[in-house]
Amino acid sequence: MNIKLGIAGFGRIVELVHLPLIKQIPEIEVSVVYDITEQRRDLAAKRGFRTTDKLETLLETDVDVVLVSTPPNSHYEIANQALLFGKHVIIEKPVTVEYSDAVALKLTSERVGKSVTVFHNRRFDPDFKLVRQLIEDGSLGNLLFVERRYHMFGSGGSFGVKSFHPGWRNTKQYGGGALYDWGIHLIDQLLQLKAGAVKEIHSFMHCFDWTQNQVDDYVRANMVLDNSVVLSMEVNFASHSAAPMWVVGGDERTAVVVSPQEAILLEKGKPDQKLHLEPASRTSALAIYHSLAEHIIHGSPLAVTLGEAVESMRVVDEIMMSRKWTVQK
Repeated sequence: MNIKLGIAGFGRIVELVHLPLIKQIPEIEVSVVYDITEQRRDLAAKRGFRTTDKLETLLETDVDVVLVSTPPNSHYEIANQALLFGKHVIIEKPVTVEYSDAVALKLTSERVGKSVTVFHNRRFDPDFKLVRQLIEDGSLGNLLFVERRYHMFGSGGSFGVKSFHPGWRNTKQYGGGALYDWGIHLIDQLLQLKAGAVKEIHSFMHCFDWTQNQVDDYVRANMVLDNSVVLSMEVNFASHSAAPMWVVGGDERTAVVVSPQEAILLEKGKPDQKLHLEPASRTSALAIYHSLAEHIIHGSPLAVTLGEAVESMRVVDEIMMSRKWTVQK
């Protein structure tokens, strides 16, 4: 069975991340591309794809699944329409901007009998897999805390294509900001550790002046679980330092993932132990598309479920409600 895929939004993330994965799944073929920008449609046509400037035209074709890769503010509307047209859907993270929209999308999916998966690709990164393994095999003893950080200098606002709106990640209108851009990755990873149920959340968000005080450039959230384990995440778009990606502590040992190339295991009074990290790869998330194809053809489980993405958005919603918000003056 050949699975026909339609693409809604032919941005840079599609070219650099999604298409290389799709090309490795022989069951999936790109059938049509929808984009509101003429230059992006022209580029898609040069890649050999049929194009349209109308979403309805894409949805009225015989595509089996729609990739929603537009800015986050339009994810819900496009994905919901695709479901109502009888299409399966794969959505770039975050699944939606509002938690209520994520819940509504799940209800639509269940009602029409079509599935939704979300591109939470960072749960397939080697550093996450190592941390999960250390927790599951008891290498740290009883888990006490998990700290997850992502630091960079600059918001990544220039990543968007010039013909659309290169700085949309710095605007509230399109669903920009550190929490939706990178924070959602970290939240998904922390929840996938399955260390316990989130009982309470305390958060802080700050806006630096390069986004004209529209969105957050720094976010930190502490999540206390029902077993007293503390999970924390921090995204900092004003750091020239690559802070440790992970610090994971148990009552016997602490693991530190310094970088994608370095991880160590620490125990008081003993020499540090170097841990093996698999090389990072852009194709690590191939499992998402492979599972999507298997799900459509054979009904196999999805690697990332909509329910998991909804739970991540519930945490985002609580972070937004509990936050202390400041701006640089």
